[in-house]
Amino acid sequence: MTDAGQQRPADRSDEDPAGLCMMLPLQSGGRLIGTLALPRARGGPAYDAVDRLLASQFASQAALALVLADAQHDREQLAVCEDRDRIARDLHDLVVRRLLATEMMLESTRRRAENAPSGDTVGDELTRAVDELDSTIQEVRTAVFALQQPPTDAPTTFRGRVLRETDGAAVLLGFQPSVHFAGAVDALLPPAVAGDLLTALRGALATAHRRNPVTSIEVVVDASSPGRVRLTVTDDGRTEAGARGTTVAWESAL
Repeated sequence: MTDAGQQRPADRSDEDPAGLCMMLPLQSGGRLIGTLALPRARGGPAYDAVDRLLASQFASQAALALVLADAQHDREQLAVCEDRDRIARDLHDLVVRRLLATEMMLESTRRRAENAPSGDTVGDELTRAVDELDSTIQEVRTAVFALQQPPTDAPTTFRGRVLRETDGAAVLLGFQPSVHFAGAVDALLPPAVAGDLLTALRGALATAHRRNPVTSIEVVVDASSPGRVRLTVTDDGRTEAGARGTTVAWESAL
């Protein structure tokens, strides 16, 4: 511990308000991680033994706080790595299998097309294959946006907030809802509309959870139409009337 300012430097101005300053090292595990300065106004009393004791205790607590902050940062970085590992597994389990299935479908269709008679359903199968590829592309885009989100409770983009809602619902549902985006939703949606859409999404997911059995949910946020945004939530659960494939839609002007 060092007291600075007890002796007036020769070049110090009379108008300089600085007085005594106590300098304390911030240490952790024998390593210097910073310095704590406790200045007093010019003309203030000298530091006594009590001041020095309290200052030393405060420096110890400040050093501990810095160490804990570094540990929290390390945990957050670990959470990022674990979350990206999870997303990588999801990509492998869902996207890769879908691509392989589509490849086999196209290969089979190609072989049939070589000797297909008139009126065969080759065109329909090709359409199905194209739809599968389009769905796969949407899944990859969703995974990419999930990778871009920091591991915090407050995502920085609207896409991230939607993904947070579906991730939370997945804990109760036992499966991950499928999420698709169309249009520049992050740039187009004003805060008020985004809040209303998220509220509608939470309500739709809660309603789907109450239906039994529900094995799949698809969430689509479409802002590709000029001046409009539409939320569509489709599940395969049964209604009270026994119908399946329930759809909840919400729409708003931008």
